[in-house]
Amino acid sequence: MDTLFTLAYEIGSLYVIVAIGWIIRRTGLISEHGQRAFTTLLLYVALPCLIISSMHMPFQYEQAYGALVMFVLSIYIMGGTLFLSRFITGKLTLSTNRRAVFENVILFGNQGFIGMVIILQLFGQEGVLFASVFNLIYYILIWTYAIYIMNPEELPDSKVMFILKNPGFLATIAGFVLFVFPIQIPAFIIDQVATIGQMTVPLSMIMIGMMISTVSFSKALAYMKDIFVYMAVFIRLFMYPVLFFLPLLFFNIPFEWFMIACLLSATPSPATISMYAQVYGGDVEFSAVVVFFSTLLSVVTIPLVYFVFLLLM
Repeated sequence: MDTLFTLAYEIGSLYVIVAIGWIIRRTGLISEHGQRAFTTLLLYVALPCLIISSMHMPFQYEQAYGALVMFVLSIYIMGGTLFLSRFITGKLTLSTNRRAVFENVILFGNQGFIGMVIILQLFGQEGVLFASVFNLIYYILIWTYAIYIMNPEELPDSKVMFILKNPGFLATIAGFVLFVFPIQIPAFIIDQVATIGQMTVPLSMIMIGMMISTVSFSKALAYMKDIFVYMAVFIRLFMYPVLFFLPLLFFNIPFEWFMIACLLSATPSPATISMYAQVYGGDVEFSAVVVFFSTLLSVVTIPLVYFVFLLLM
């Protein structure tokens, strides 16, 4: 129970930073150009440094086994949710420009930013190691499948090189090499990498705040009448985590590994989908509203999902 209150407190504290990001963007203290610079700094510098510094530790068989379990869980979760998302979307009557967006916002969570921050706060550096491995399949799919279903022609012929440009994917591979092989980076270097990695927490939350600031109050009210917004948010935040993790209770998975995978899978829809909708053709407003509401409601749903499985395990 203490851990539940800790989780609620940590998430609440993080969303204070989100509110600061929202205020900064709405008041014009940071322009759209400045927001893109924030995103670049986070995506290409801070987050890779966090992943590499977290995986830079002496090799241990228990951690290696845990990483393997997380990879298998990732295949199960992403494969299962991909199949079900496609099935659900196919059964709904959606406009052409909304269909792919709907599938993407229920399939993908904000595992790379909000997810990694929550895992770092709750489980420390070792938790980030397991989370990074769990996110490998996610990184591949969100940089290929998410674009493909919006506009197949926009996906480059060299898909492997396109995936390799993903900084999170590259950092995870580099970190895993450091973990498996006896490679020790000098302390005066890795300590600075770790310091930069610590910037991930505030930068991620400020960036989320700036991204959801694009949704005006009037727009949010207008979309509150849209049943598909409620469906997308419910499926993303609650249905998928419960549906896919309940069967895993019958397996002897350590609590920490189970909860890392579960909490990452319960994260809100990522703003990346809104950017894809704008670039590759899609319902930009709908995606932004789903990201907005799912991000706000995740303050409640992530602790709720944690509490449900805490009672069942």
